Amino acid sequence: MTSRSDGPPRPARVLVIGGRGFVGSHIVRRLVGQGVHVHVFGPAMADDLLADVAGRFAETEGSVEDRAAVLAAIRDAGADAVVTTAAYSAGRAGLMRSGDAEGDKALAVNVLGLRNVFEAAREAGVKRIVWTGSTVVYGPADTYAVPRVDEDAPRAPLTFYGLTKVLGEDLARYYRDRHGLEVVCLRLPLVLGDGLWYAGAASAIAEMVASAAPGRSREVAFHDAPMDLMHVGDVADAVWAALAPGRRLGVVYNINGFTARLSEIAACAEALVPGYRVVRTDAPAAQSFPLIDDARFRRDAEFAPARDLQDVVRSMLSPLEVSCTSNA
Repeated sequence: MTSRSDGPPRPARVLVIGGRGFVGSHIVRRLVGQGVHVHVFGPAMADDLLADVAGRFAETEGSVEDRAAVLAAIRDAGADAVVTTAAYSAGRAGLMRSGDAEGDKALAVNVLGLRNVFEAAREAGVKRIVWTGSTVVYGPADTYAVPRVDEDAPRAPLTFYGLTKVLGEDLARYYRDRHGLEVVCLRLPLVLGDGLWYAGAASAIAEMVASAAPGRSREVAFHDAPMDLMHVGDVADAVWAALAPGRRLGVVYNINGFTARLSEIAACAEALVPGYRVVRTDAPAAQSFPLIDDARFRRDAEFAPARDLQDVVRSMLSPLEVSCTSNA
């Protein structure tokens, strides 16, 4: 279930910045499936995550660091909305590691690049912009006195990547208040699903699941604290819900799919692939984040995620294992 089908019509032409990335490619696929004219903007990628929809979208190579190029892409697309997932990653290192290692580049892409998108959209007369933030804007879990934090909880990031997302949110508020842009930030939790290509906590989970095969075992050193997780397809559905014009949305929202522990993910993989065993060793998390309350977006956008833990695990199994377990 996503938003109601009888709601206001969505934009007909959308520029998707970062559309060849993990999350961006699923957004492109979702929009193309809805009959939207999609124009992708961003750098070339080593992995072609859009091969299955080749020829069904237009494309311009470029960087959000080049405001003129962003403006030209918006105009070439004839876009009436922009979606941006652009964030700096040094190769496959992952967003948090890249931000800490190369702060100048993370600022250039995640903050100044986002401002370029806002400025280009304003100049082109595009009002609705949906962009992907992150729940890493919050501080360590033990600094919050509530079981789940909502959008009113203080932001206190301890990673440079989280800091860039805080600055991006402040930019979004400024452009809405000063220039009337309809900017919506969706704070993503840990996102899983097919097409995940970069390193980090999500990749450790994905590799554990992808290793599943009868008679095989996998050793994993990971914590067993509860984590907020979301299937990448549900992220794309949330973006689709946020694109509906006429619906009054806030500037920033937490979004989430479900909450699970690594032991539960491992047990699900073992159940789907009989004979597979995960041997888990407790290891402290590099960063601890609070669980989030996503009720506000569910209410305002009339949205609910459609995929549960088993759906996520199935999506990360190898095609061979999926075909075997789906016939069980």
